[in-house]
Amino acid sequence: MSYNIIYVMQKQHIFNKALKTRLQEADITVLPLPDDIDEIYRHRNDADIFLFNAEEDNAQTSRIVKYIADICRDSRKSFCLIGGENFLANFKNSPTSKQITQTYIAPVNADDLITDMVFFAQMHEEFRRKKDILIVDDDNDFLMIIQRWLRHSYTVTGVHSGAEALQKISEESFDLILLDYEMPEMDGYEVMSKIHQNPATSNIPIIFLTGLNDRENVMRIIKHRPDGYILKSTKKLELLDTLERFFAESIFGKK
Repeated sequence: MSYNIIYVMQKQHIFNKALKTRLQEADITVLPLPDDIDEIYRHRNDADIFLFNAEEDNAQTSRIVKYIADICRDSRKSFCLIGGENFLANFKNSPTSKQITQTYIAPVNADDLITDMVFFAQMHEEFRRKKDILIVDDDNDFLMIIQRWLRHSYTVTGVHSGAEALQKISEESFDLILLDYEMPEMDGYEVMSKIHQNPATSNIPIIFLTGLNDRENVMRIIKHRPDGYILKSTKKLELLDTLERFFAESIFGKK
């Protein structure tokens, strides 16, 4: 499978040309760009990964680093930075460092860098894959609303009880379960316990849905250690943002 990266270069010399060739040999499509803000802005959506070889330690280079970091923060992209040891140290304790995925002290080991580029590209591919979500809730009206909200971004399956949920996950695989905490017969905690006790399903993340937002109820939910909880009063855009952040943090880690 071919992956794309944007390679921002300050100079055209043998190392940059050789690295570009090596990346292409690893089935990575490289879009080379100069360190020009207008060019970077124009092509910002052409790849999920930015690689910048910062060979000049000056104010303009620092501006380019911060500009790319802002793009990556707003669009969940990866930012890999090559530079001198002193130059990279300038960003270590700055807000910009939170947006830099990986740094490489020049001269960089090309094999290590290429291995990382493929790994990061595969993470982005996984992030963009349409996820399968199982929603478990005995309230049919709420279930239908949530399914309608999520169906354009995710593959969604809805069931009305814990027993149905257990049967469904024995037949199909899911990336996430949204599980109503307050259900009759078998509540959310009982369902989660059964899922975790089964080695075949124990790794499926579970987020509780709850209609109660008082402190006592929230603390009871947290005590059970789900992968998160969502109030049923949550609006559509907030719900979509919560799920996107959950999958982003699951794949890329918390930065």
